[in-house]
Amino acid sequence: MTAGSAARYSRVFESFTRYAAARGVPLGPAAPLPGICRDFVNAALPGRAAPSLSTQRFRLTVVRDAFCVLRQAGVALSDPTAGLRVEWRVGPPVVCPLTPAEAQRLRVAGRAGVTDTLRPAVVTVALAGGSHREISEAVVADVEIDRARLRLRGPSGGERWRALDSTGVATLRARIAAQRLVWRRLSRVRDPLVVPLAMYRPVPEYPASSIAPTVSMNLSRALHRAGITRAGVRPRSVREYAANNTYALTGRVEDVAQLLGLASLDTAAGFLDEDWQDRWGPIVRLDAGPDG
Repeated sequence: MTAGSAARYSRVFESFTRYAAARGVPLGPAAPLPGICRDFVNAALPGRAAPSLSTQRFRLTVVRDAFCVLRQAGVALSDPTAGLRVEWRVGPPVVCPLTPAEAQRLRVAGRAGVTDTLRPAVVTVALAGGSHREISEAVVADVEIDRARLRLRGPSGGERWRALDSTGVATLRARIAAQRLVWRRLSRVRDPLVVPLAMYRPVPEYPASSIAPTVSMNLSRALHRAGITRAGVRPRSVREYAANNTYALTGRVEDVAQLLGLASLDTAAGFLDEDWQDRWGPIVRLDAGPDG
């Protein structure tokens, strides 16, 4: 875990301890912690607004991970979050792809600093159609620089190769070079089948509940760094842009499904936005030229 992530986890757990103390619940073995954990996960924000689903899930992840450590240390006797779940709120799907200009700005400016290679790598894999899972599982061996392509491995074991443009190649080349330096400094075996492409550490070293939030956090930070704050834009918007860009060029939902690694054409069509196609589709085709 990076220093920044550790600090964020610490702040949330400190908020939990203050929340429990304010309600007269001591953090001891006999305390009614399941109830206070549930209330904390669902607690309103400082402005009295309801917490977003991602905030609830992150709160639960932090408290659950903390009590896992406390149990291992013998401080806590049980996991008070064992029976807690954050239920997905089902509503009408809202599609909000990046615009072509936003996507380009994200690729150029979506980094935390001049030495940051992680966020650009995450963005590149997402723009290639990678899901959160595929982003987290990508390794250095999945990149073929000389052939300008990237391998994405789906959950069922299938794989697909995505072409990289010159910017994508340069981005992933820089990321691979940075990872080699880091792993050499840490005296770790630099196996390209193990070294992660778009994560700090190999996936097995992360708690399962923190993998997707970590990818989302990195995409969110890239969007923020690039100054993309338009209402409705969120991490999924990067992949939605890739889907809409592909459909604008080919007009085939089948190509969108192949890009995203989806078996269902209906699911692939759910990534498309008619207003985006009407406004940006002609520009995408014009920029691509007659051979696009």
